[in-house]
Amino acid sequence: TLARQGRGLARIDFLIAAAHMVLLGQSSRPPLLAVPPTAAVDLLGGSGRAKIVWSQLRDGRDPFEESSGLGHKARHALELAFSAQPPHSLLTSTVSACGTRKLLLRLRRGDEVEAVIIPQGAFSTLCVSSQVGCRQGCTFCATGTMGLLRSLAADEILAQLHAAAAAVRQHGMPPLRNVVFMGMGEPADNVEEVSRALHAMVHPFGFQLGRSYVCVSTVGPSPGHIRALEPLPARLAWSVHAADDRLRRLLVPTTRHRMSELRDAWGETLQARADRGLMAEVTLIDGVNDGADAAASLHGLLAPLPGKTRVNLIPYNANAGLGAAGRLFRPAQPEAVRAFQRRLLDRGLICTVRTPRGNEESSACGMLRVEHAKGSRASRGDLASSVSDEFKEADTARMQ
Repeated sequence: TLARQGRGLARIDFLIAAAHMVLLGQSSRPPLLAVPPTAAVDLLGGSGRAKIVWSQLRDGRDPFEESSGLGHKARHALELAFSAQPPHSLLTSTVSACGTRKLLLRLRRGDEVEAVIIPQGAFSTLCVSSQVGCRQGCTFCATGTMGLLRSLAADEILAQLHAAAAAVRQHGMPPLRNVVFMGMGEPADNVEEVSRALHAMVHPFGFQLGRSYVCVSTVGPSPGHIRALEPLPARLAWSVHAADDRLRRLLVPTTRHRMSELRDAWGETLQARADRGLMAEVTLIDGVNDGADAAASLHGLLAPLPGKTRVNLIPYNANAGLGAAGRLFRPAQPEAVRAFQRRLLDRGLICTVRTPRGNEESSACGMLRVEHAKGSRASRGDLASSVSDEFKEADTARMQ
């Protein structure tokens, strides 16, 4: 009965995706990535065919190609059910000296997003975007200067993973293991499509990622937004940046709630998830939020949360073209970063500092910006690197 219900829901999702494509003036056949992996089982006439199709997608290949391994009947069913037009095209691929690779993708509507692949030893981490632009307006991030152009559909989020899988294979990079929603946009403002994408990422027929290796990062726009994250099959991270209410509103101008209110919503959400702990992210800016008082306030904010809270400290990346406040920002000095970390460690919080990755190719936190007719873009590659190391530390802890 549950299996029939699941197939029924998958079929509904397929019909919704097809209707969405019609409204966009495109083919009534949606892209493969626009429907849940389970929908392919019925539409292709069996789980064996669906597994072959999704194995091609996981490798960043095109299952419509002759070399895909599908038989004549299976390919005919594929062409009848799905559009062969890819949801994206790769415009550019650039690499930093450290190996971090930045992909610029053009989506079917003509706008563009970037994804960042960060190699780390035996595996790679992918940083994806959930929106074109962002309405949160963080004063230290280039994305905040764009405003929100639109939210991405689930298949447009998954297209970044598909393109990254192709790049990893073509360039001999370590295999993708982690995905972090730390690129352009606020995932909590697009939670339904983010949820759809996440379920395809972790589905055993889909991209087969482990839930503990996928992370969704959010500023936590409101208590309601935070509570809506509870069912997501991923780890959660809170972009805090400042515990003091007044300072938080300076750095994240769209903040409308006290930090204690947001913290309490996180506590409820973590308890409902039986979560092992929250990641808290802080971009440290010289003379703004890197002092002793800021560290003490941060500890006071995070200490009541259940589980083990992990704090990632990311020195601000100098960023041209920001607003009036952003133009005055400078990276926190190394000694200030170390002192901030020591204050948190002394108070019992787990705290790490990560070196930015991809700076020379503008792939690091809030630095990505290219002027096009459709707008500019930004990503948070060094936050992704930071969380990637947290995944690695979690592996070590589990083995001990």
